[in-house]
Amino acid sequence: MTGNRSASAWAPASLSNLGPGFDALGAAIDGLGDTVRAEETPGETITVSFDPEGAWVGPVDPKSNTAAVAAGHVAASLGYRGGLHLIIRKGLAAGTGLGSSAASSVAAAVATEQLLGGALSQEDMMAAVVAGEAATSGQAHADNVLPSLLGGFVLMRSIHPADHVRMEGWNDLGLIIVLPKAEVMTREARKALPDMVPLSRAVDHAARLAMLAGALQRRDVRSLGRWMMSDDIVIPARHHLWPYLDEVTDAALESGAAGCTISGSGPAIVACYDRTKAGLRESLQAALSAALRSAGLEGGVSIHRIHNHGALILDDEGVVSWRTGDPVPLPNR
Repeated sequence: MTGNRSASAWAPASLSNLGPGFDALGAAIDGLGDTVRAEETPGETITVSFDPEGAWVGPVDPKSNTAAVAAGHVAASLGYRGGLHLIIRKGLAAGTGLGSSAASSVAAAVATEQLLGGALSQEDMMAAVVAGEAATSGQAHADNVLPSLLGGFVLMRSIHPADHVRMEGWNDLGLIIVLPKAEVMTREARKALPDMVPLSRAVDHAARLAMLAGALQRRDVRSLGRWMMSDDIVIPARHHLWPYLDEVTDAALESGAAGCTISGSGPAIVACYDRTKAGLRESLQAALSAALRSAGLEGGVSIHRIHNHGALILDDEGVVSWRTGDPVPLPNR
């Protein structure tokens, strides 16, 4: 099976956990993401290269490269046994807590599907991108890849079966991301987690996630901020990895943010705020930049919203959402 000689796709960065949503909640964000170009090649192997103008250059071994693993699953599902070459343009570095490997996995899967002229089911595509993510993280968790693929907020129970609920982001919800120049790798962060928790804490944790999900359903920024700060299992266990978290959180709350927490395993911190409040974005951006400097860290502070479109197919005729097929604006890549 062959379609075009080449195809390209873009997939957004993502937030994960958001407090009590550990391994169960993620959200796609605008403005950051990875682009992958898939090309049909002679032979039967998958090869990988990185665009040198991207934010990062990673491993090219197809057995461990997240994009190559995801593309290989798509090709196998479509019955394609020929060669592929993937060119990855990284929009964000590894180890940020913003779903870097997930974005590459998703973009590669979508580009490969387009290249081969196929149309996989959502379930088959989900399996492919989860496999790609596992190649990097060591575990098959979907809290970054599903939002990157589908857009919006995604709640998930597990990947076997792949139960999930998708919810749209809304206009009043603003996000500010603080990204210190520090690296926290997912594998190391998982080593800090407890093997067991008491039943009473597990029940309370489930209730907090339910409250967070309710805030998303009601589109309540203030309640979202409250419950994204409520985790008392994962974040306390990993707190030593982020010595700057308290200072940044205090600055965010004092300046009017509704809530502030770590994304994934960090180092990225995300604060949410009400976009309808005049001047709030500017004051938060200034306060969080000052907090980063006060903590003795270099880094950046950026403004975002939820990206509802998910992975995008890029071609000469325009840009469309993989999930809906609707035309969308070209992403800022």
